[in-house]
Amino acid sequence: MRGMVFTVDLGRCVGCHACRIACKDRADLPDDVDVLCILVEEGGAYPAPTLRYRVSHCFHCADAPCVAACAEGALVQRDDGLVTLDAERCTGCGGCLTACPFDAIVLGPGGEPHKCDGCADETAQGQAPTCVRACPLRALGYEAEGAAAPPPGRALEEDILGGDALPRVKYWLRADDGKEA
Repeated sequence: MRGMVFTVDLGRCVGCHACRIACKDRADLPDDVDVLCILVEEGGAYPAPTLRYRVSHCFHCADAPCVAACAEGALVQRDDGLVTLDAERCTGCGGCLTACPFDAIVLGPGGEPHKCDGCADETAQGQAPTCVRACPLRALGYEAEGAAAPPPGRALEEDILGGDALPRVKYWLRADDGKEA
């Protein structure tokens, strides 16, 4: 399936949480629910420690195991690749939670499911998702799959995105040493 993919330039993200806050506000999520997270990765050792922020949300996998696991048809993959959730069709069986290799579907305080829908209503109108528009450093992107090429000096980080699900999020690293720029 050809469609759109999310891109994250790990060298640009400074962990400001603008994307997370914009997402939470747009989706009107409960206080204790996030469908977009900022993960902090520490590495290296003194005198050259490293710190990197990784934006993580639904990977809108090309072969989405959550969609296959949903017996009620509450999860659907659109032609553009976005995986959307119809919460009214969901029975709360938990099959999607178990099937998702990235823990991208979360339950609210009342047991209701939440996930990133890629701002499907906005992208259908030709806009970029809210998180992409909110990023002040342009670390996030939303591009046609064939056009998603690393920026100059960057390379695709492949080690975290293996597996049969075929995630549709691409992380860019510095091409020379794999560390953030």
